[in-house]
Amino acid sequence: MPITGPEVDDWIDEMSVLATRFVAGFEAAYGYPPGENHVSRASGGSGGELLAGALGDASASELRTFFSRVARVSLPDVGSGFFVHPVEHVVEGLRGVNQPTRVVSTDDREIVVFGSDGGGALFAADRRTGEIVRLGDGALLGEVFKVDEAEVQVIAQDLGGFLRFLHGELLRHMPAGP
Repeated sequence: MPITGPEVDDWIDEMSVLATRFVAGFEAAYGYPPGENHVSRASGGSGGELLAGALGDASASELRTFFSRVARVSLPDVGSGFFVHPVEHVVEGLRGVNQPTRVVSTDDREIVVFGSDGGGALFAADRRTGEIVRLGDGALLGEVFKVDEAEVQVIAQDLGGFLRFLHGELLRHMPAGP
């Protein structure tokens, strides 16, 4: 079942509380100050409309719902880092600017790149299946990302699963309390 706006709102609230707690205990646990770890709420829902205009079809409806509520996710200190890009970058990617729109491996996928990790991997939604994949080392040739199948990892069956994945990663890396 597709993720709803209220579910995204609840996720933002929970992640914001957890990110604040994460930052508060970070320096004591790791010995250096944290970067900016936060989830930013979108204002006015225009991000979803901007993405809908770029997509031009019914695919990736969960991403439209997500970007109507979320402006950005920046968790540089959680594991190797997790980032959901601003919708403007996602739209540029759909137009073929610095991001692939298709993955060529064992299976070809039409994708929407919406995030990355601190190790250079990309997070993308498969426009046909809705799966969220992590794209590791490969070659960007225009709008096509050529990659070995081993470098295409399904992170979640849908965007809701990916949001639960991020939530779990933040909890897993939470500094121990006093």
